[in-house]
Amino acid sequence: MMAGDDKDFSGANSKYPKMLAEINGKPMIEVVIDNLKPLLEEKNKIIFAIRKNDNDNYYLGNIIKLLIPHAHVITINKETAGAALTALLTIEVMDKSLPLILVNGDQVLDCNFQEILDNFNQKLVDAGVVVFKSVHPRWSYVKVDDLGLVVESAEKKPISDNATAGFYYYKKSLDFIKYAKIMILKDGHVDGVFYICPVFNEMILDRKKITYFEISSNKYHSLMSLDKVKRFESLC
Repeated sequence: MMAGDDKDFSGANSKYPKMLAEINGKPMIEVVIDNLKPLLEEKNKIIFAIRKNDNDNYYLGNIIKLLIPHAHVITINKETAGAALTALLTIEVMDKSLPLILVNGDQVLDCNFQEILDNFNQKLVDAGVVVFKSVHPRWSYVKVDDLGLVVESAEKKPISDNATAGFYYYKKSLDFIKYAKIMILKDGHVDGVFYICPVFNEMILDRKKITYFEISSNKYHSLMSLDKVKRFESLC
């Protein structure tokens, strides 16, 4: 998901959009794709949701196709009311009977993605989320029980110290579609924005099993702002 606004890059003093901000000589889009390479095999359907303006003016879709020729690029005409709505705009190209992974486009995770997916599959759950320790209200959060199952989720509200790392897994794509629509019909927004994480609450109400996989907080690198990009550059 790469169709969000650039408001946190307002001081970047660049004519290019956030996804083309350079990180040690590479545009952010390439850094993110390099990080996700283990998930981007040709056997998997890879969908990028980007802003139409970024595609029309800066050829972001061309860049994506050069890096991943089999990718599907969906252009979003205008800013949506949140990532959940953006993800739903890709329904037409989803394989609805297969698992779905939703990933933020402005982050890097230092982790073994296959280990995470194997963990979720071994637990026979309906969904899973990657978390790290934090209590800052900028993140989304999940509360878990003694069995390691998610019992509540919240956006921009620390209900636990399990902050979500922008990596959401659903055993069936149809589950995300179904419960995201229910959340929207219930008007489950936060300050007018429909986020991904609160979709879990609708699944929990329907007795779906959701688990989590914890990574160290220093393994999660947000690229949401210019300051965070500079911090990540210093680590590379």
